Amino acid sequence: MSMIQMCRIAKIYANGVPALYDIDLQIPAGEFAYITGSSGAGKSTLLRLLYCADRPTRGQILMGKRNITRLSARKIAFLRRQIGFVFQDFKLLQNRTVIENVALPLQVQGVSIKETRARAFELLRYVGLEYKVQRKPLELSGGEQQRVAIARAMIVRPKLLLADEPTGNLDYNLAQEIMEMFSAINKMGTTVLVATHDTEIMRLLPRRTIALENGHIISDTRPETDTDQLQETA
Repeated sequence: MSMIQMCRIAKIYANGVPALYDIDLQIPAGEFAYITGSSGAGKSTLLRLLYCADRPTRGQILMGKRNITRLSARKIAFLRRQIGFVFQDFKLLQNRTVIENVALPLQVQGVSIKETRARAFELLRYVGLEYKVQRKPLELSGGEQQRVAIARAMIVRPKLLLADEPTGNLDYNLAQEIMEMFSAINKMGTTVLVATHDTEIMRLLPRRTIALENGHIISDTRPETDTDQLQETA
């Protein structure tokens, strides 16, 4: 996926509540960036626009040379085959096993059962859950459920990975583990955008940080030196 460009984006919901104002933003391919700000700042709305779960009230969103704000429902479905989304509350299907949850995005695309299960198992092994493939989500810890959600997002081999407060329900050690996983995914070439207000995680893994306040971008900063690994705490 080529560079993402948001040009003069505004989003005002039907009830008149404004969420984003005049957002101009460029995300180069292969970047890892945080979208940060307090609750209600517009973080989730920005990610939803990139996923085409919402359309902006005005402005354009370009992925490469394609304006995704004008895509038909059919073309949005194809676009999402290049995008993974990780939610704070996991959004796993409780009546499906772990491997069935991970395999679902490929099944929707019509990929064969054999290939789907092979790729799902490969990813579950990557996230350290190969021994729990037949468990149901409620039999797992919060950290394990988030790893299942990451495996599910990665099964489509996305060029863009969006994560909305992915460490919000996790303790510090588990949050650190999840962020290490995102860093490794980014190193494989996937563009990663993480919406978070967790300043401790951002301190430990410095990356470009785009701060929102009341729907506006108030700062866009990069660390002096991007680190490849989480720094050791004293």
